[in-house]
Amino acid sequence: MKNSNPKHGIANGAMACLLVALTAEAFTIPKTTVYNRSQRVNSFQRYATVDDGEKFDKLLEQTDLRKAVKLFQSTPDLELTRDRWSRIFDAIEESTSEADLNSISNRQDQDMLTFTESRSDMTAMYNTLKENGHLKLFGAIDRFNMPASGVHTVKPSMLEQLTGLSMKALTPKPSNTFLYAGVAVAVLEALTSSYFDISLNFLFIVTTLFALSDRIFLNGALSETVLKTVSPKTQEKITKHEAGHFLLAYLLGCPVEGYVLSAWAALQDARFGSRAVSAGTAFVDPVLAKQISSNKVTRSSIDRYSIVVMGGIASEAVHYGQADGGAGDEMALIGFLTNLNGGPSLNPVWNDITIRNQARWGALQAVLLLKEYRVCFDALVDALERGGTLGDCIYAIENAGRENGIFPLERPLGYIIERPNSMEEEWVTELPQESPAQPQPTTTTSTTKASKPFDADESLETLRTYKEELQARLRDLDTKLSELN
Repeated sequence: MKNSNPKHGIANGAMACLLVALTAEAFTIPKTTVYNRSQRVNSFQRYATVDDGEKFDKLLEQTDLRKAVKLFQSTPDLELTRDRWSRIFDAIEESTSEADLNSISNRQDQDMLTFTESRSDMTAMYNTLKENGHLKLFGAIDRFNMPASGVHTVKPSMLEQLTGLSMKALTPKPSNTFLYAGVAVAVLEALTSSYFDISLNFLFIVTTLFALSDRIFLNGALSETVLKTVSPKTQEKITKHEAGHFLLAYLLGCPVEGYVLSAWAALQDARFGSRAVSAGTAFVDPVLAKQISSNKVTRSSIDRYSIVVMGGIASEAVHYGQADGGAGDEMALIGFLTNLNGGPSLNPVWNDITIRNQARWGALQAVLLLKEYRVCFDALVDALERGGTLGDCIYAIENAGRENGIFPLERPLGYIIERPNSMEEEWVTELPQESPAQPQPTTTTSTTKASKPFDADESLETLRTYKEELQARLRDLDTKLSELN
C-alpha cells in the first residue's frame, strides 16, 4: 500500500539510510596513520601499551623473533624508536649468525638456499615492518615494474645503449695488485738476503709457509692487509661492490641478514668464516628457497637472483668504469643456472648462449636500479664505510628515500621490444598500440603498462603466497579467540 503521508515516507527513508550507514560503518575496517595503504586491521587489534613495549624489547634481547613478530602484528602501533629499530636488526643478525649459508661470495653450494626457522622468523619480521609502513623500499621492485621490461633478450649493443657501459666494463678484470705485491716481496727478500747474508731459499720457504698459514688459519687476513696498504682504493671498491649486492637484494624483497667487508670481519662471522671469503652479503630469497625445495623454479625467481648476483659487478662498473671483482659472482650464476637443467620446469635449457644473455639481462637491470636509487646507494655506502650495523644500513636506505622522495617504481622505465620482421631490439618508453587483430584489455588508468601474458607457474606462486598468508591470519584469529574465551 502506498504511504499517504509524505512526512512518514521521508522519515522512513531517513531511518533506512541511517541503518545502512551504521551497518556499513560497523563493517568498515578502521585505518590509522601508522599503516600503509594496503594494510587492514582486524577487529581484534588493540593499542600498544608500555608493557607491550617492554615485552617486545625483552623478546628482542632474547632474540626470540617469532614471538616478537606476533606481538608486533597484534600491536602495529607499537612505537618504533631509533633504538628499538637497531634492536630489531641486531636480533636478526644474532639469530641468523650461526647459519653458515647464503654468502653472496660463495654461490656454488646448493645448501645456501636452505630456508631455516631463523630465516623464516627474519622474513616475517621484515614483512611485518613493511606492512606497518616502516620499510617503504623493501620489495619495491617486482616482475611487473622491472626498470627494463619487455623481452629478456639483451644484446651487447642494447646493453651499452641503455647503460653507457660496454660488455668489457661489465666483465670482471683481474687486478695486478697481487702481482705487484709479489714482485715487491721478492725484491725485499733479495735485499734481506744480501744485507743479512741469509739464504734466499730459506727466506722463500719462510715466506711461502707464512702465506699458507695466513690462508689456512687467518682466512688470508694478513695478506689482505698488505694488499690494502699497497692499494688504498681496494677497500673502497670492496665496499661499493657489496653495497650493490645489499641494495638490490633489499629492493627486490630479499631480507638481508648481515655483511662483512674484510677477511678479519669474516673470521668473526659464522656465515662467512668457514667459506674463506674476504667480503660478502648474506641474504635469503624465501620464494626461491621454497621453489628449490619443491624442484620447480619460476623465471621471476631466477631474475631476482640474477640481478642481485650481478649487483656487485654493476656497481663497480658504474663507479669506476670497469669491474675488477666479481669473477666468483659470474661463476656462481653459471653454476646456479646450469643446475636448473633437467628439472620439471618450464624455463629454457640453460646453455652458454642463454646463460650469457641472462647475465646481460641481470647486469642491465642492476645498473638501471643502482642509477635510479643512487641516493639510497650513496647513503648505504656511507653507513658501510662507518662500520654501521645491519639496522644502520637499512635505516640509511629508508631515510635517504624518505628525505629525497624516492619511492617504488610505479612502472618500468621502458620496454625492450623486437622490431617487426627483424631480429633487432628497440627501446621504447611507451608500448606501441596493438593492431585491431590483437586487442588489449581496456584500463581505467592513463598509464600504459606492459601486457602480462598468463604464466601458470607465476599464478600458482602468487596463489600459494596468498594461501600461506591467509592460513597465518586464520591461526592468529584462532589464537585471539581462544584468549578471549
